[in-house]
Amino acid sequence: MNVIDLFSCLGSHALGLAIAGDYRTVAFCERQEQRRRFLELHYTGIPVHDDVRTFRGHRGQAELVIGGPPCQRTSVASAISGNRTGESLWPDMLRICIDVGCEWVVVEQPPGNAAWEAQVAGDLAESGFHVARAEFAACDLGAPHIRRRVFILAHPCLSRLALAWQAIPSEIEGFARATIAGNHWLEGPPRTLRVVDRPPHRLDRTASIEAIGDSNPPGMATVIGRAIMSANSCHV
Repeated sequence: MNVIDLFSCLGSHALGLAIAGDYRTVAFCERQEQRRRFLELHYTGIPVHDDVRTFRGHRGQAELVIGGPPCQRTSVASAISGNRTGESLWPDMLRICIDVGCEWVVVEQPPGNAAWEAQVAGDLAESGFHVARAEFAACDLGAPHIRRRVFILAHPCLSRLALAWQAIPSEIEGFARATIAGNHWLEGPPRTLRVVDRPPHRLDRTASIEAIGDSNPPGMATVIGRAIMSANSCHV
């Protein structure tokens, strides 16, 4: 399954999907230059675009579009500080989904903004998709930190979407059992996720820490990817 990965950060969604099965990322889109350099280094041969607002996909380019539109204006933290306006780059993500004619859409966000989620669900419904919501945390997969996230899944076929949504709890449980057996959360970051690729000037180190903070553990995308593959393997 070909994938367009938007708001790509360090490519953790692409890595998680690759672990899940037969997923091939065909395009990244990431605004920050250092993160683009990282993607170009570790995902050679895959185009890395710099602005979702100017990204132009073509029909049939990908069956899945995944991304977490920046949440600075939609998150709980923004609400606490009085800065939550609801604006985001979600409309551009939706435009890309429509342009490429993808079957699956996965939108990732922190929890706590029901109004924004309702807007996303409504926009997808108007575009011919059925929508399901899943919420789980990295610690559910065995991680030592919480990092709770919402995943909004969409597909034109309600039955296929339901199969994917129903598979998510068992995929979480299976991933957690494997984690307990291998205990890989305590082994440190894999070599491919080291983000300082030149002398550690202060700006680079700060940007690297921010990039890690903005990234979900790849296992979260693995769970979603396996659930989608499970749904695609069924005849409906």
